[in-house]
Amino acid sequence: MLCGQCSAITVDQAGAPGHDNLISLGYVRSLPLAQRGVTHEAFTCGECGANWDYLHDRHNRASGWARCDRTMPVSQRTIDRPAVDTA
Repeated sequence: MLCGQCSAITVDQAGAPGHDNLISLGYVRSLPLAQRGVTHEAFTCGECGANWDYLHDRHNRASGWARCDRTMPVSQRTIDRPAVDTA
């Protein structure tokens, strides 16, 4: 169950703020993301224990906060490539 502060986080919006109880677990190294100039930072909430990822991607406005289930096997976790806007 999410705490009130985690429930208020806006997902998939670059630059959206987190909250004060989020604890950074550090940067996640990923070659495909690094090749695109994207950094991936993992967080956990000190109040409710929710796991969050934050993608820093200047080229994708839909990057930002996303809930992460760290109980899922690594082989099944994926981060989709951003859609290319041709307009």
